[in-house]
Amino acid sequence: FLDTPGHEAFTSMRARGANITDISILIVAADDGVKPQTVEAISHAKEAGVPIIVAINKIDKPGADPMKVRTELTEYGLMSPDWGGNTEFVEISAKQKINLEELLETILITAELLELKANPKKRAKAVVVESRLDPKMGAVADILIQEGELEIGDIFVAGEAHGRVRSMLDDRGNKIEKATLSQPVEITGFSNVPNAGDVLYGVNNDKQAKKIVEDFIKEKKINDQNKKKHISLESLSQELEEQQLKELKCIIRADSKGSVEALKESLLKLNNEKAMINIIQGSAGAVTEGDVKLAEASNAIIIAFNVRPTTPARIEAEKTGVEIRNYNVIYHVTEEIEKALKGMLDPEYKEVYFGRIEVKQVFKISNVGNIAGAIVVDGKVSKTSKIRVIRDGIIIYDGELDSLKRFKDDAKEVVMGQECGIGIKDFNDIKEGDIIESYILEEIPR
Repeated sequence: FLDTPGHEAFTSMRARGANITDISILIVAADDGVKPQTVEAISHAKEAGVPIIVAINKIDKPGADPMKVRTELTEYGLMSPDWGGNTEFVEISAKQKINLEELLETILITAELLELKANPKKRAKAVVVESRLDPKMGAVADILIQEGELEIGDIFVAGEAHGRVRSMLDDRGNKIEKATLSQPVEITGFSNVPNAGDVLYGVNNDKQAKKIVEDFIKEKKINDQNKKKHISLESLSQELEEQQLKELKCIIRADSKGSVEALKESLLKLNNEKAMINIIQGSAGAVTEGDVKLAEASNAIIIAFNVRPTTPARIEAEKTGVEIRNYNVIYHVTEEIEKALKGMLDPEYKEVYFGRIEVKQVFKISNVGNIAGAIVVDGKVSKTSKIRVIRDGIIIYDGELDSLKRFKDDAKEVVMGQECGIGIKDFNDIKEGDIIESYILEEIPR
């Protein structure tokens, strides 16, 4: 069990928690209902692809309303099987120990259905949950074993740190010699303090460990130098093309719940089979620092409708490069997002016929290759045209021109009735009688 705090300042910790776990238990107080941090935790779990079990806590308290919590959670796609969904709900009281056995049983059944498996014989792999510098022990890390086994004396790397396991304590503080699958342990022996979230790998020897860390640091330095700004609508098309993503993540903040719903409905209508909007959170009120941190962790933009960011949110956005788009007319929101979505799509082209050329003679030029002496019998051919070579009705080449000449001079274009010399890029098998078709690819407006 990995317990993550609910306070809004711990966004990154909750994001890490969702990525580490196999099952997420979403604890919602029956008297408080769904809070912004609840919505954020749902988003993290969904992003990580982790199944959610909802535990409605404090059902023993006056004012507890589990039915209200269930209703609120339907807005975020969480419904119990008896409501037509596939999320398990358990109503509990941690203080009075009510239904805790039922919760544990639900976890075990979910785990059994997931058929969670890993190989204990593989080289060790673990994730750093927390780390610190102890004045007596040096760098210390709490890790969770995800694959294989880790033993005292094993050599490892973790981000920019490497080392040899010097000591190991289990979750009760007992000294142990070996940790196995899904076991949390505290270990020492790091060259320096690793970062929370770093993945620890077992390696063969010190030399290999140092080389891996050196390469990691070099790569990180290059990535930091080339680090792009946080995603914005203007940079979206380029970002998505480079990352081959087709999804725009948004956080919506508006002046009322009705505005939030209207924006969600309008934006989701813009989805198509090739590009989509993923609204990871939507709520009424000013843009908070927590919203900005969630946007940074998720690489999302924030849409602020008739609301402004708080001062801490504005400062955090400036620091992290998160884009906050301010609007007061829904049409302007959908118009800009639609343009961004269109930019996400791969362009579509149609072929436009340009001309037909007959090869009359082939000239072999030393250091150049074969040049086709030809005549344009229909349309035209230009230096920038695409071409295909057709022999006996079969296309034997489809590509580009290397050169186009009229007599001995370079030509930009040759029209019907004129003779020309044609060199073809990466193709030397041109023969007398071949037909060359010229065409262009024209982008289809969306």
